[in-house]
Amino acid sequence: MKCILYFLIFTFALMLHAQRTDFNEISFEKADKIAKQYKGEDLYSLPILTLRLTAQLETDVERFRAIYSWVCRNIKGDYNLTSENEHKRRKFKDSPEALALWNELCKRQVFKRLREEKETLCTGYAFLIKELANLAGIECEIVHGYGRMNGAKFADTAMANHSWNAVKLNGKWYLCDATWSSGIIDMNTYLFEFDFDDSFFLMHPQEFAKSHQPTEQQWTLLGPEH
Repeated sequence: MKCILYFLIFTFALMLHAQRTDFNEISFEKADKIAKQYKGEDLYSLPILTLRLTAQLETDVERFRAIYSWVCRNIKGDYNLTSENEHKRRKFKDSPEALALWNELCKRQVFKRLREEKETLCTGYAFLIKELANLAGIECEIVHGYGRMNGAKFADTAMANHSWNAVKLNGKWYLCDATWSSGIIDMNTYLFEFDFDDSFFLMHPQEFAKSHQPTEQQWTLLGPEH
């Protein structure tokens, strides 16, 4: 009897957590098709881009999918800027003033390269997702924290090293990571290769937590309020 009770509690907890299966009845085929249709669009007018991506779609989750799909298929990861940022942040970790100056300089570089070259690092991906979603009337936030790769422990990273998004759909918050969905950097050539992987699109919070740890605990989406 006790085992059955534990099973029911566990099952109920899973149902409470926002996850992609909440939208199993919705096909993202049209949203992805629209995203592909506008491949190569520039970033000089985000309202126009948002309108083009979302005007033909009926639900917020489809609109967000079109935005997410477009970003992941059009924005490249910038290896050089990512490496430089990691190096500078380690170098200045014990100097708050120097770190603040670098962060401001890096921010300007990120936005300039994002707009002009459509290349960026994780904060640029998260920023663009948030801006486009907000323009579409969808509540979206940037989440900063730790990304775990290659089996490293979160504790091994002294400073936050990654950014992703939380998006509110149908009154519930969901998690996604456009950086890790967009593709990979070939470490032999240091060139970015597009390879859309939507497994990080509205991933279940428990699965997401295996590779992402936010600096603010609320964004794990694992508490009872979620």
